[in-house]
Amino acid sequence: METILLVEDNFSNFSLLEDIFLFDDIPARLVTVETGEEALNRAIEIQPILVLMDLRLPGIDGLETTEILKRNPLTRDIPVWAITAYAMNGDEERARAAGCCEYITKPVRALDLANRLRTFLDQPEREKAPT
Repeated sequence: METILLVEDNFSNFSLLEDIFLFDDIPARLVTVETGEEALNRAIEIQPILVLMDLRLPGIDGLETTEILKRNPLTRDIPVWAITAYAMNGDEERARAAGCCEYITKPVRALDLANRLRTFLDQPEREKAPT
């Protein structure tokens, strides 16, 4: 089974995403970490097919974590989707400039995210994030 890495430090958001995987039949294993530092290590270790990245994290924030993932030859081709409460003017552009190929604002609509994940997982050749 393919793996998706969730980087999220808020328990409520973490639980919602876990529930989406469990109850909406997402055909992937969800691995979660709470910090950017953990994400950098786990992404190399497990080589997920997708990273769901909160942008506001303790320590290294999600933007910097994404930039580091995109500079590393071992992780640069892993798509990163920003999932964030940041919804101010310019936030999406900053996320995309850091290397995120999708930008999803919180509160997350469970059905919409489940559909996007299923569509992503069903693609024969998954879209690679810009490098």
